[in-house]
Amino acid sequence: MSTDAFIEELWGYAKEVPMKEHPWFRGIVEHRWTREQIVQGEVQHYLRVRTNPIYFSYILANATADGDYDLLEPIMDNIREEFAGAKSHVDIMYQFLEEAGISKEEADLAEPTPGTLAAIETIVGCCQRRSALEGIAMLAFVEAQHGGPGGAADSAYKELIGHYGFSKYAAATYEIHAVEDVGHGSRQIEALARYATNDEMRQKIRRAVQLGVTAFSLEWDGHVQAMTGKREFWEGVAPLNLRQPKFKLPAPQKA
Repeated sequence: MSTDAFIEELWGYAKEVPMKEHPWFRGIVEHRWTREQIVQGEVQHYLRVRTNPIYFSYILANATADGDYDLLEPIMDNIREEFAGAKSHVDIMYQFLEEAGISKEEADLAEPTPGTLAAIETIVGCCQRRSALEGIAMLAFVEAQHGGPGGAADSAYKELIGHYGFSKYAAATYEIHAVEDVGHGSRQIEALARYATNDEMRQKIRRAVQLGVTAFSLEWDGHVQAMTGKREFWEGVAPLNLRQPKFKLPAPQKA
């Protein structure tokens, strides 16, 4: 398989659960949610985002431990943008809750929904137990969808400050990710194209990409669960495409 065909295959997994089509983002763009519901969803967003230092640290540690020094540049690009400057992305994420009158202490004590819990455990577990390249793969097609003009973050930001009347200060996390995530995603996909060159690594990358788009879809599920109080999970826009063993059952036996 050519490199281009391999990357296109990976995009296929992301297109089964396209971020902009998820009820969280679609509901914002179509004005289905109330301002109060959006704040409830953003509490879950904060609970997930505050774990970013954990999984980025695992990716960096694994790259160093395995001697994957060529991967340090795209990893450090992410880390610098996430944590450098006067405020980290976690701090900027909290600004939404701050505007709603929620203290940092109250936010930290909030209970995560099933989707949020599943997303956190899946993302952290992948980055802890798999290679740095697999950790990058888990994030790549998520960030590529989140960033850029017309991406999920950009579309949400316009509606949050426009239709819903949230301040630019509150919605700053979406403005930042609309700008930064397009670069994150493209650099990560370039790394996959460059280093996932044999069948064994490509199979690992496939699994990591599938895990990543599932994990972040679970995160958005967690937002909606907080707003609706329902334990529901989005089914995506395409059926699962699974490699399963062939089998043939013997004729049923009569009792």
